[in-house]
Amino acid sequence: MRLMSLTISNFRVIRKARLSFPDRVIGIIGPNGAGKSSLVEAVSWALYGNQAARSGKDEIKSQSASGDDNCEVALEFGLADENYRVVRRLVGCSGRPEVSLYRNGAPECVGVLETKAYVRRLLGLDFRGFMTSFLARQQELNALSDLQPSKRRDHLAGMLGIERLDKAVNRVKEDTRLAAEKAAFMERQLAQSQEVRLRIEQLGESLEQLNSRKEVRATALKDAESVLKQAVSEFSKLQETRSTWLQREAKIEAEQTALTALDEQRENLTREAAELAASEADLKELENRLRDLPDIRASLERHKENKSKLTLRSGLELQAKDARQELQQTQQVIVANEDRIGAFETAVGRIPADIAERLQDHEAMLERAREEYSHLQGARMALDKDLRRLASQMEAIAEFGPDSVCDRCHRPLGDDLPAIRGHLEREQAQMTENLQSTASKLEAKLAEGNKLRGLVSELKKDTHARYEAVIHRDALSKENHSLQQRAAEISRRLASLDAQVSELAGQLDEIPFDQRVFDDLTARLAQLEEAESKRDRLTGSLTRKPQVEKGLQELQRKLKANRQSLDRLLAERESLNYREESYEAAATNLETTRGETESARSSLLTMSKEIELAQRELEIKREQRDSLKKLEVDLEETRGAHYYGEKLAGLFGEFRKHLIARIRPTLADLAGGLFSEMTDGKYSLVELDENYDLRVMDGGQFFGVERFSGGEKDLANLCLRLAISLALTDSAGLSRSFVILDEVFGSQDSERKGLIIKALGNLKNRFPQILLITHIEELRDQVEELFEVRPTGRGYSEVRVDGSVV
Repeated sequence: MRLMSLTISNFRVIRKARLSFPDRVIGIIGPNGAGKSSLVEAVSWALYGNQAARSGKDEIKSQSASGDDNCEVALEFGLADENYRVVRRLVGCSGRPEVSLYRNGAPECVGVLETKAYVRRLLGLDFRGFMTSFLARQQELNALSDLQPSKRRDHLAGMLGIERLDKAVNRVKEDTRLAAEKAAFMERQLAQSQEVRLRIEQLGESLEQLNSRKEVRATALKDAESVLKQAVSEFSKLQETRSTWLQREAKIEAEQTALTALDEQRENLTREAAELAASEADLKELENRLRDLPDIRASLERHKENKSKLTLRSGLELQAKDARQELQQTQQVIVANEDRIGAFETAVGRIPADIAERLQDHEAMLERAREEYSHLQGARMALDKDLRRLASQMEAIAEFGPDSVCDRCHRPLGDDLPAIRGHLEREQAQMTENLQSTASKLEAKLAEGNKLRGLVSELKKDTHARYEAVIHRDALSKENHSLQQRAAEISRRLASLDAQVSELAGQLDEIPFDQRVFDDLTARLAQLEEAESKRDRLTGSLTRKPQVEKGLQELQRKLKANRQSLDRLLAERESLNYREESYEAAATNLETTRGETESARSSLLTMSKEIELAQRELEIKREQRDSLKKLEVDLEETRGAHYYGEKLAGLFGEFRKHLIARIRPTLADLAGGLFSEMTDGKYSLVELDENYDLRVMDGGQFFGVERFSGGEKDLANLCLRLAISLALTDSAGLSRSFVILDEVFGSQDSERKGLIIKALGNLKNRFPQILLITHIEELRDQVEELFEVRPTGRGYSEVRVDGSVV
């Protein structure tokens, strides 16, 4: 697999870049945190999607991009004389994923899942295998020699993909265990076979006996139903006779009730006729008493009118008195309010009219002073924190000297220690000076704020006092206006009351009122009105006299017809010859016969249910018998699966040993060849022992890498790591591929670093493209091609090739 080009837009800290990859040793150089690793991550993200990212989807898109901008990476690579281009993007604000893959310029597949599966088939590697094959990091090199033997074996097994074989072995073992448990369960189930066969025989005999008893009960039910039919016939005839008898009985009772009611009506009408004759005499007497009624009513009406005027005059005089008192009180309040209004006018005049604007200006000045003070406090805290961090770094440098480790790349400082210490001291002095300056500004700003706070407090008091005076003045003025309107209204109402009192006084002088005459007229009128009411009632009742006489004649006729109908109904009832005792005896006989029939039917139904349940159980047992026969066949199959599972697990174990035995010599041969090339033939042979400890031949004898210098140890580990990549890419059919080395120089001195780069250039027959990621600036002139990654200070980084932004 060969990288051809990489185009980036808004990915991580890289806002825009387009790179071409020649077959050379390419250095990707820049300070820590600049985004060097983001270039490598962009390659793996284009191929494998979000699982290749170091964080969630929301952090993949560049923070400097706008919400509508897309995050996009396009990777071109060559494989087996074919050119491929994969384009992956996160679209817009939602970050919707899109991916497309092209082969030789033509679309090959579209979609996240489809492209993921296609890439895996094409390269023969999943994401983990891809990263192991093409990327080597300093942490991995350290792990190859620093881990305990058991952890080192696990680490290498994971890198080489052997752990997948271990998972397959565990899967086979688990399936074998489940087959054994399933066989044991089947054996327990088959133990029930004899019990099921015995139960089937018992159920067959029981069904024969039940069917015989069912026939006997069916005959008994047929006899009971015949007797019931006869009893029903007899009872139906008696029921019809009884219904006719009850109808006659009801009519007789109705006729007797009607006869009684007619007798009562006749007595009432006779009594009413006698009362009407007496009322005619009373009516003549009342007419004589009511001749003076119109004159008495007219005289009483005149006295009532005079009494009403007298009462009205007294009420009007009382209202006039209340109105005069209310008018006096209102005028007093008006005078008092005018004095208070003058006092508030004086208070308003003492305070300037623009007091509110002056308060607003001073509050704005105070708020600006607070913001500046808060900003200065934040700056002082940040400077203080940076000073403590620098002090801690300088203490660590003073304690460990050249062996101190860089807090970013975790490498010893070595010969760079004096320059770094001087840089840190200058930075500390500058920060101390900035901190003192910031403290002075804070004191001055605090004094300014206290002065402004006092002025704002005084202005607030004056503003509130003026506001209160204006509010009270306006409220009293509004109240006086309302009171003056009220006084005018009271004056008008008082004049009207005085006029009405004068008018009524003149009318009462013309017609005097006498209370004794008024009371006498009232009593006489009440007596005459009662007599008048009685006369009207008598007059109304006498109008019924013709109707009463006619009603008496009609009642005599109805009484005669009712008695004739009653005699006819009594004769018909006697002709039916019905007796209640006979009916009750027939009903009792019917209930008894019906009960016996229902008992016989219930007994037959119970027997049918028992037969049905027995037949159902027999069917279930037969099905169970058939299932057990099938279970015997399944048991044999399960036992076979268990046997062959154990055999397969053993074979997998032997295959794992064989595979590991083959991998160790292969890795040793590949690593030895690389180590010989990297050391110009000084060390030509290496081997891996059973613990995967790397051993190097020196002077005709193998020694562990811990015997050699730190640089030689790192170089040996690098060769072993490159050997693993070669083995993986060869097995995937990806010969002559690229490799990415991320901060692999470790503790190498300057000369050794140069030799490593030179040696890497000699590996082009194995790795045509070698990408070196490092923060070590001195290597920029030693690589064949240089990609510089530099922060811009505006939230993103730029990539430069030959000094130009790409």
